[in-house]
Amino acid sequence: MTADILFAASPYVACSLLVTGLSVRYLLDRRQMPSVKKEMSEVRSQFVGGPLWRASLLLLVAAHLLGLVFPRAILWWSGNTSRLYLLEGVGLIVGVSALACGCALLYRHLGYSSGGVIIELPDTVFFGLVFVGLLSGVLAAVLYRWGSAWSSLTLAPYMASLVRAKPAANLVGQMPFLVRLHVFSAFAAIAVFPLTRLAAFVVFGLDWAFALLGRAFASTARVLEAWTRKHSPAAWLWPEED
Repeated sequence: MTADILFAASPYVACSLLVTGLSVRYLLDRRQMPSVKKEMSEVRSQFVGGPLWRASLLLLVAAHLLGLVFPRAILWWSGNTSRLYLLEGVGLIVGVSALACGCALLYRHLGYSSGGVIIELPDTVFFGLVFVGLLSGVLAAVLYRWGSAWSSLTLAPYMASLVRAKPAANLVGQMPFLVRLHVFSAFAAIAVFPLTRLAAFVVFGLDWAFALLGRAFASTARVLEAWTRKHSPAAWLWPEED
């Protein structure tokens, strides 16, 4: 029962904290973009990692999203033994690569100090949660084989139930501990993200997007104003006297 309640509530709590936290960060930092850019430069040099880390992490995220959005396609692919072995093998290699790079990144982060505890603690907690998620995912892939198949029948319906606001938490609550840990660490990382310095990238992206929208609206308003003046009936209803 406790696990069911946890996985029914934690996704919505995490998403609420993510949206609220990023909104507050943007409102506080939107007039300090030079400081945000400086923070982005520090984060990029210290915590973004090398090409292998970025590529493996991107592939893992893409694979998880594909499995959650297109579970039937994954089941069809896994229906053939050769394709199943290929998918599981590539997934394990990518997962182990991400885990190894994540270990090196976390070790470097723990040995580097650029600010006070309040500044670095959220980063450390976030990277710790990411590491737990990677480790639990790799262990689950090794101990509970054919994850691409059983996750399409359990985790994909669970995520779909969250979207429909009718969480079927029992689908995760009855899974092995490593799988539950993998899912919970992902939601916990989402909740902590706005407090980290990595959120500076999102703040900068929001500022750029809002500025672009503002310029588009201003340009549209000028075009509409010019068209209205040109086609206004006032010119022939009340012609100016010479």
